[in-house]
Amino acid sequence: MSSDRLQSTYDPRYDGIYQRGGGAETSPASPASPASPASHRVEPAAPQAPALPVPEAAADPSAIREVVPETPTRQDHRAPRNPYDRWVWILAGVLVASGMFFLLAPILYERQYLEAMNTAQTGGGYVNPWYNYTSLAAPVLLLLGVSTAVAQLFVLSIRHTLGHR
Repeated sequence: MSSDRLQSTYDPRYDGIYQRGGGAETSPASPASPASPASHRVEPAAPQAPALPVPEAAADPSAIREVVPETPTRQDHRAPRNPYDRWVWILAGVLVASGMFFLLAPILYERQYLEAMNTAQTGGGYVNPWYNYTSLAAPVLLLLGVSTAVAQLFVLSIRHTLGHR
């Protein structure tokens, strides 16, 4: 709570430009408003402000210390990883590998089958080898493996995008 009397007085501790309504022409002899009743009274000068002590080690840059409270450093707040991510990748790899094996099985085992049929088994009938049945499963396994890997990449990219917003 301040009174109008204190606001219209001249404070000799500060330049006239910092006084209320003052400018460069304001001085103790010429107050800002000569028509005001406070300008006819003579006020005692305010006491000078005490001088601030000058620290001796101010020139030494190692003596400069941060005064603000210490804030924690920004840490990378990642969402916890899905524990099934690794298993989905393994499943995709197994599906692709088994699809490739079943696709290449007739090429790999045809010679062994022909040699076994010609040498030891002359009396038996024709037995369809197991790898002839895999030719139907190979494209399905390859398609499932590749689509699982693509879906996992899509899910991980969406999770990454949403995590960095």
